[in-house]
Amino acid sequence: MNRFIVVDFETTGSHPRQGDSIIQIGAVTIDEGVVTGSFSTLINPGQAIPPFIQQLTGITDEMVADAPTLEDILPKFLPMLEGRTFVAHNASFDLQFLQDALLSQGYYTFDGYVLDTVELSRFLLPMQGSYRLGELADDLQIEHDRPHQADSDAIATAQLFLHLLHILEELPMVTIQRLQMLVSSFRSDLSELLRFMELQKLASLDEFAAKMAPESAEEQPQTQSGAEKWDVYRQLALRKKPERLKASLKRGGPNLLPFDDMIEQMIAERAAIAQNLPGYQRREAQESMMRAVYQTMATSRHLLVEAGTGTGKSLGYLLPAILWAKQQGEPVIISTNTIQLQEQLFHKEIPALKQSLPFSFRAATLKGRGNYLCLRKFEQTLEEPTEGSSQELLMVKGQMVTWLTQTETGDVEELSMPSAGQLYWQQVKSDTDSCLHRKCPWFSRCFYFQARERAGTADLLIVNHALLVTDLQAEHRILPAHDVVIIDEAHHLENAATHHMGKQFSTAGLLFLLDRANPEAGSYVERFAHALHSWMQQESGSSEASFASNLEKMSHEYVKLKDPAMQLTQLLYQWASDRGEETSDTGRDTVRYRISHFSGKHEKIRKTAQKLIEHMSLYGAGLDMLVRSTPPGEKVPYEVSSLFTDVSGLLNEWQTAMEMLHFFLLEPTDEYMCWMEIESRTPKKQVFFYAAPLHVAQNLAEPLFEEKKSVVLTSATLTVKDSFTYIMERMGLDRLPEDRVQTLQLPSVFDYEKQGLLLIPSGLPTLGKESEQEYLHAVIQGCIDTVRAAGGRTMILFTSYSMLRQVYQGMKEQLSDEPFTLLGHGIDSNNRTKLVRMFQSLEHAVLLGTSSFWEGVDIPGDALSCLVIVRLPFTPPNHPVYQARAEELKEHGKNAFMSLALPQAVIQFKQGVGRLIRHQDDRGVVIVLDTRIVESRYGRSFLKSLPPFDVHTGSWLTLREMIVPFLGGMQSLPDS
Repeated sequence: MNRFIVVDFETTGSHPRQGDSIIQIGAVTIDEGVVTGSFSTLINPGQAIPPFIQQLTGITDEMVADAPTLEDILPKFLPMLEGRTFVAHNASFDLQFLQDALLSQGYYTFDGYVLDTVELSRFLLPMQGSYRLGELADDLQIEHDRPHQADSDAIATAQLFLHLLHILEELPMVTIQRLQMLVSSFRSDLSELLRFMELQKLASLDEFAAKMAPESAEEQPQTQSGAEKWDVYRQLALRKKPERLKASLKRGGPNLLPFDDMIEQMIAERAAIAQNLPGYQRREAQESMMRAVYQTMATSRHLLVEAGTGTGKSLGYLLPAILWAKQQGEPVIISTNTIQLQEQLFHKEIPALKQSLPFSFRAATLKGRGNYLCLRKFEQTLEEPTEGSSQELLMVKGQMVTWLTQTETGDVEELSMPSAGQLYWQQVKSDTDSCLHRKCPWFSRCFYFQARERAGTADLLIVNHALLVTDLQAEHRILPAHDVVIIDEAHHLENAATHHMGKQFSTAGLLFLLDRANPEAGSYVERFAHALHSWMQQESGSSEASFASNLEKMSHEYVKLKDPAMQLTQLLYQWASDRGEETSDTGRDTVRYRISHFSGKHEKIRKTAQKLIEHMSLYGAGLDMLVRSTPPGEKVPYEVSSLFTDVSGLLNEWQTAMEMLHFFLLEPTDEYMCWMEIESRTPKKQVFFYAAPLHVAQNLAEPLFEEKKSVVLTSATLTVKDSFTYIMERMGLDRLPEDRVQTLQLPSVFDYEKQGLLLIPSGLPTLGKESEQEYLHAVIQGCIDTVRAAGGRTMILFTSYSMLRQVYQGMKEQLSDEPFTLLGHGIDSNNRTKLVRMFQSLEHAVLLGTSSFWEGVDIPGDALSCLVIVRLPFTPPNHPVYQARAEELKEHGKNAFMSLALPQAVIQFKQGVGRLIRHQDDRGVVIVLDTRIVESRYGRSFLKSLPPFDVHTGSWLTLREMIVPFLGGMQSLPDS
């Protein structure tokens, strides 16, 4: 398999059997790893090309009018196919058009090997964010100047295929063999390619062995190609780790200059930082932040810093934190809300600072244990039979086999897995319950313990809020001992604490647990029982009867589990769907509940839950008996101890699941608010349970603000109407002595009056007063007018997923003949990073997003010129957490709207507006389509919290005329 033809067809649609035809062929031949030829032609399809296809491909009816027909082209094209493997990106699409074309002209269908570069890319590029051809080409620096034209697509696909072949050639033999076992049942001929690669490697090894014959066998592996790259162990190849840092780089450092002198040396105009940080400029606000942060640490106080956009907040806390850590010989913990910012700090800012500072320092990241792969568990799942496994699951296993040759961290965030991977990860992630520690053969290679080791010697440890809160709950047993914490994106800390101090459970997780606990032949429960019995029989001659009897009882109980579990899922789903309302940007419906709701005609829910718990208890007793049958001691063989650990972990999960069922469905509680979520627009009828504590301020105040010497909280949005009162109350900081807490508000460095225009149309329909249809029509028209005026380059922010869908559909219908690309969150993709990347790469793009797009999206420059805010971002009044906290405030005589809803909305609004002006040269227009901002008394709170934009209100017909001249740079604008 070394002769290939890479093909791409442009077509009038997706269904050849329904009359769609080929309008362009692009093909590239590859022989022995070298491009040897190409072929390209337009084809007259004998029918009109749909407008959408013309827009997508740039191929018009006029262009194909004089082109040859399929009948003319096939005799020229067929010889290129002879004896070659057919390769395409989404090969099934192109292959069906080829086969239909051949049949229609009286030829035999193609019967050669077929390879799909999407499938290959998933296996060999497991850390890729997207597998679209355009994005793969961008990432791999493959020239692809005319996407959706067959000749350009074919050339790009050929270059991609050659890159993938090179990766395959570089992979070690054991990885190729592992992949081959996993893909043997695939419909494509990937297994044939892998077999060919294996034979090539074997031939190379034979040739190598012949050359090396005089040398000793022990010396040979050291000189083999690639041996320096791979750590091959137990039939898995891992990327070799760099040598461990020497002890001289441990914490503690040189005698540094006084802080002010050191800062001046670091940030002078010609200092190293200015050379290593692109776009760096000295900023007075940033220097004020540096000094305030350092002084806070030096005086053992807490500090809240609101640093406006453009301040350079990250450097504003990183530099003083590094200097403090080196001076004191103590670590500083940096906590962020998102893993994206955690990665950005570690992979972008930290390397620049390491290049810039005149002394060395160590930085590390640490995430929750469940983010890291357990190599022992993964090895064990690879031994499971592939028969009966879904192709998607085998794909995930294959991705991870390749990933081990690429990853240094074993962190799941690196992986781009299909949905089956999320459940599979629960089976192979690292956890405390199923860890063999030093008894594990993988211990020296364990990703989690290596991350812990790096964290333990770091001057700067970057974590996320979830891990920080988990450490507080675990009485500081997870993170290294520390006295100083810097919390970035601090306005999210309360929500992170609410989530991670609560409880979560799902019927999907329950059913997955039941599948894993299957005691039938081949399962690890059954393998453990037999391995244990075999070993004990050798050691002491124990009887098989007790093991067989226990397994038989477990199997008997196991068959009773699935029915009540499925019945409970259906009952809960029906109950929730009858009452649920959409409250989140995930598209899920939500309903808050109390245990008392499951009475009367809904008593069946409780009874079914009780029945399921009873059966689970009986099955769990069998698991427990198996675990307790294992004798303690060092002599237990690895196979038995490994399976023992997994079954012990399964037993702990089993007991936890029973406790969760009891907690969520049978045990009334006043300490938590409970709710369910369902995905009503998908065929998956699963129910997700959540419980959150009513109060978290006390849980934060004691272990964090009272115990730590210094905590710095920073964000671009900490104040409401220039006051820190709201955030201090929510965090519990108002409980501390006044002299322990300081605040600092730093304005943005941007000239908003010149750079930004804020338009607030008056007289628009108001939702609730006018009909929903009138309101929706006004919103769609406002968005369309903005998009046309800005030539795309627009982001539209929603508070409701259903509103997003309706506006998306309305805009798509009206803009169908115009050159705009709509990108809807949850419609075109659920991946925020992917959508933002597409938005930046496409001309005339429009991005529609819900709550996750209101912050953390950074699109500097001309790609984003207009921002439309459809509704003020109030938390839905039916959101369970808000609802419960609002009820409690009312009980204490407080106004829940003014005390909770309004401050939350203002902070979110500030975050949303902050997406627009990201650089001192940026220029943009914000349009707020919610008239409450000027018509209500509380609207002033939103406007007073914004930077000093040039604000205009009035008729939308007048306001929309300002967009084009403003974006064009004209300064004179009509007065409102």
